[in-house]
Amino acid sequence: MSDSTTNTAATTGVATGAGEKVVDVSVELARTLETQPAVEGLLRELGFEDLPGDRTILQICEDAGVDPSIVTLALAAEGFETRGYASGDGGVAAKTFENVLSALFDPTSTLMPDGSSSQAPMFSHMEAAIRRAQDRGDLPKE
Repeated sequence: MSDSTTNTAATTGVATGAGEKVVDVSVELARTLETQPAVEGLLRELGFEDLPGDRTILQICEDAGVDPSIVTLALAAEGFETRGYASGDGGVAAKTFENVLSALFDPTSTLMPDGSSSQAPMFSHMEAAIRRAQDRGDLPKE
């Protein structure tokens, strides 16, 4: 990995903090697991089988051909603050966000099947779902 996409533990100032939900993905995994043992289960859930303690999460991702932003996004979803990685292109999270915005606001988006004549394809599907829920009495009509 190039220096432009990673920070070392020294530059981030914190490897992992006991009592904090902080993970520095540029620190050896064994050190990370000392303070954040739940990270091992998360990595295994993501499909990582070989988790050598002398490798960093960034190196493990590189070995597996996985974009590190996927792991940092999963860590964030579990409430961890991640340090030691900054994607040059915004990573998977940015691409996903752009797709969501496109589906919501771009009338030419092909991300939603069976698009209606609405100028915002996803909104029309959401509006229809809300109306059905209101008709069933699951949501208030006002």
